[in-house]
Amino acid sequence: MSNVAKIAALLLLIAVAGALYFLNSGTAAPTPPPANSSQVITPVAPEPTRPKAVEAPQRVAQTDRVTADENGGNAHADAPQGVKGRVLLPNGQPAVGIQVMLLENAMSNAIDMFLKNQTGQISPPLATSVTVEDGSFALGVLRAGQNVDLRVVSDSHPEIVRAPLKIASGDWPDLGDLTLESGLIVQGRVVDATNKSPVANASVYLKSTNRSHSMVATPGREKGILMVIDASGSFRFENAPRIGSVNIKVEAEGYAVTNMLGQQIRVDSVNQMNIEIEPGRSITGVVIDDQGQRIRGVKIVASGLSSKTPQTAQVYSDDQGEFEFTALRSGPYGLKASASNFTDVSVPLAITGEDIKVVMAKRGSVKLRVLSSKGREIKNYRLSLKRSFPNNPTSIGNVFDFPDRSISPRNYKRGWAMIDGLPSGTFCFQLTERTHAKTLSEAFTVTQGAEPIEITVNLTNGGQIIGKVIDDRGQPVAGATVSSDMNSGLAADTGLFEMFRSMIPEKHTARSVKTNKQGEFRIGQLSFADYMIRVSHDRFCQGTKIDISLQQEGEVVDAGVIQLARGTLVEGTTTIDGNPAGQVKVVISCPSTGNQTQPTNQPSSTEAATEAARRLFSAKVLSDGDGRFIMLRRVPPGTYKVTAARASADSPFMALLDMKQSEQELIIAPGQERAVINFNLNSR
Repeated sequence: MSNVAKIAALLLLIAVAGALYFLNSGTAAPTPPPANSSQVITPVAPEPTRPKAVEAPQRVAQTDRVTADENGGNAHADAPQGVKGRVLLPNGQPAVGIQVMLLENAMSNAIDMFLKNQTGQISPPLATSVTVEDGSFALGVLRAGQNVDLRVVSDSHPEIVRAPLKIASGDWPDLGDLTLESGLIVQGRVVDATNKSPVANASVYLKSTNRSHSMVATPGREKGILMVIDASGSFRFENAPRIGSVNIKVEAEGYAVTNMLGQQIRVDSVNQMNIEIEPGRSITGVVIDDQGQRIRGVKIVASGLSSKTPQTAQVYSDDQGEFEFTALRSGPYGLKASASNFTDVSVPLAITGEDIKVVMAKRGSVKLRVLSSKGREIKNYRLSLKRSFPNNPTSIGNVFDFPDRSISPRNYKRGWAMIDGLPSGTFCFQLTERTHAKTLSEAFTVTQGAEPIEITVNLTNGGQIIGKVIDDRGQPVAGATVSSDMNSGLAADTGLFEMFRSMIPEKHTARSVKTNKQGEFRIGQLSFADYMIRVSHDRFCQGTKIDISLQQEGEVVDAGVIQLARGTLVEGTTTIDGNPAGQVKVVISCPSTGNQTQPTNQPSSTEAATEAARRLFSAKVLSDGDGRFIMLRRVPPGTYKVTAARASADSPFMALLDMKQSEQELIIAPGQERAVINFNLNSR
């Protein structure tokens, strides 16, 4: 099987395994909210009163960014980098007092974001403020290069989302004018399903089913846009999204939570939705361990088992281990209980009105001792738990519900470090310590209820990779940076690989060294794994060597000679209707068809290296606030496809349209130092 096929198969397996894990595994419970607080009503934040719009608004200068902080929130307007823009009303007038915020983009760490959502953790905005008199705003980004989402939140208009944005160091891109839309009207009444009388003070939530940014909910709108209805039971939303469908959720004291999912809304008329809600029924219970001791802070999730109970709710056990669901529809439910240091427990059937006893077994424990390569005891290291596969001893898997932890002498008792909270199964430990290579323990099996097993790990010094770097004339390249990386082959620089990288267990050790005057390098203390080597230098294209395997203590593998192709710096500008525009993603890739530089029938080593570099090449960069860009990597000689697209396009379709309209051919000649390519996109 080729390396490409291996990587493709690996990514497919990862995606399937990740999906199965997400669907079937529980997570440790966070610090619980007040006992039995199954519903949390988020107060509505009123939109600030809008001052009278000025007739000839002027954009707030970058030096005046601090004014945004003075209008509320924490804009971090004094940060070295950030994003600015202006919000307009549908009639083109400045929108004043509108909340704007930056959130961490979900794909920055998809696994961490998923686990936070599962455990009910809400991350605050990275920056937030309101628009000033001319509708402008400026939000700082404290960490340069971070992927962020921009949200414009109004109680009178649908949200505006621009994502993802990647803000380079020192850059303040201007997103231009963001015009709010007139929302659609969704209105109706909430009545008692039994006597048809209006239900006052119910909370009605409206949420778009567009899932383009639902993984990161807008703070304050985790359940949707909130409206508390009046005594007549009537509600009216005037800011429903104009595209797609919506979910409606109704919560009221003494009633079961009611969901109306996937409601299609019409653009040409008022959308009338009358909702009947049923009196709530309860399921109560207590959670104990296998010794009969009550357990607090256990998360219990109830999931309806029939079409009459299309509901999911969760509560936490109180200090006495007791819990109560108070707002369920009458019928059957399945319960699932989860807590730190305890095994997840499922109750397959619970009927409203019943009282349930849930018995949870403590997770397993291990006694661990770690020795240096010379037999000296070590008590400071980083510990990860990895799943082990008896039928494939060289493979490991991540265990997402057992977070990595630092071990110190305080974790030791009578010469052993006590490692608690391990799930059932076959595992190994991965240990990272500064004077040794990353080391895997022998496989061990954890059984719930059994006595802790004792494990001793001898740290290894690992192996080494050596080699030499030369240029296209065969001369040594001194001062090149040589880095060890996961052996991802041709998929190394693709977005697909980066998306799944956090799910792939890292057996390798990441280290970097510089080549000496003879172009030689040596990377030591490498764990036993498959590697690729990356070589970078500001005067050459990046070089790589893949499929390097280290398997034995003290092993030295010669990567051979890595020849760097002398490439070209590619730069240019991006504009929209002729005006400089930042946050435009420019991508260079090798076309699948068309003219391509071909090596001779008997290519020299230089030609072969150049062609290999070209076929592996892919690069992307975002234009800065002035619309300028320069590729961070030199481009080897050859013919390429170059596209530009707004990074914060409203939809993937719009981004594809940008790429289609902007596509250009770029020919890089041997020895060419610089190439300039410009893009002008149309406004929408």
